[in-house]
Amino acid sequence: MKVKNMEEWHRIVCSEANYQCQLCKKSFNYPCYFDENGKNQYTVGHHIRRRNVRPDLILETSNGCCLGKKCHDLLHAGKLSLDV
Repeated sequence: MKVKNMEEWHRIVCSEANYQCQLCKKSFNYPCYFDENGKNQYTVGHHIRRRNVRPDLILETSNGCCLGKKCHDLLHAGKLSLDV
């Protein structure tokens, strides 16, 4: 499903995964939350196909998975990998 903006994309991707991190399998009992600067806290929608490689899929929810913020940061630091 294609959505209107990134905030909606994050919320739907995480909601469809029941707020469970797809890497560590930790469940979060609350929805995706954005702080006053618009940054995600707790759970994060992560693009499976990189945005710079497939910009046409940026707002496509099928191109996302839910990650905990800590796992998301480790993934982008190259310390974890996502096998999809």
